[in-house]
Amino acid sequence: MLSTGGRHSPRASTLDVVIVGLVVNPVSSKDIRRLVGLARVVDSAEKVNIVARLLTGLSAGAPLEVLALDDGAGLVRRAARVAGRARPPIEFLPLRPTHTEEDSAQAARLLAQAGAAAVVVVGGDGTVRAVVEGWPEAPLVAVSAGTNNALALTEEPTLLGYATVLAIETGLECFRPLLSVEVSGAGQRATAVVDAVGVRHQWVGAAALWEPSTLVEGVFTLAEPAAVGMASVAAAFGPLLAGRARYLRFGPGRTVRAVLAPGLVRDVEIAEVRDLGVGDPVLVDPEVTLLALDGERRLAAGGTVLTPRSGPYLLEPHAALARRLERH
Repeated sequence: MLSTGGRHSPRASTLDVVIVGLVVNPVSSKDIRRLVGLARVVDSAEKVNIVARLLTGLSAGAPLEVLALDDGAGLVRRAARVAGRARPPIEFLPLRPTHTEEDSAQAARLLAQAGAAAVVVVGGDGTVRAVVEGWPEAPLVAVSAGTNNALALTEEPTLLGYATVLAIETGLECFRPLLSVEVSGAGQRATAVVDAVGVRHQWVGAAALWEPSTLVEGVFTLAEPAAVGMASVAAAFGPLLAGRARYLRFGPGRTVRAVLAPGLVRDVEIAEVRDLGVGDPVLVDPEVTLLALDGERRLAAGGTVLTPRSGPYLLEPHAALARRLERH
């Protein structure tokens, strides 16, 4: 069944069947990094194809229902038609799109209320962040369809759909716990899932970060040498232990050459490094005028505090597929 969404009660379906949430961002992978670098564009046709393959994979295990955000571009509906019968039943959340990231956050809140076993997010790090804003401890299946995709899984979507089904059978054993960064103060509260970076900028403008000279300081939950973006800068100082975040102060000191966006390599100067535990606060330097969350300038910085917190969970597809082999 493909519901029109208006009559669906998210809580009701938890009594009958396992629910997997689905949030697709129709505008991910379309920011200025296509102009200042060589970032790809994941167009609507490709996103429809990705989602159709995910749906096919989700149908390969125990019965479940997909509870989806009815995105303004109709991508999920189109993907359902492409997948045909090789997909689980799909219902839509009772949510009217506003065509802002609040759609993803509100969808995540409703999925948490519905008791969803996992949330498949098709987009970039910004889409993941919006979902975590709505459901801070969500079990995520983050599928690459953005720009830097520091958290995204890059395996074949059909495989990720099947791995999601297998992982649900084990509870959270095949989901890796992550940290997030809480941004608080000055009458505002927000979340970053990869990094919160303070910059010298008067305007949000095109939002994306690509100029190292504007960087002041940041808190990072991910240090990954092969990541695109600031997470690879944090990785230059070694791996992060579980439950730890990393503070970087930018300035004269050690030079790190990093891929800040696809097709964009820059040298970044680091003056100070220290690791943080959960709950260790960082008062934002008065020199910072704007905070970038997960690579995008978003918030005025005056009087804000950055604090690592326990965050969402991320699917480990290889662990889930290994469990399948163990059962045979």
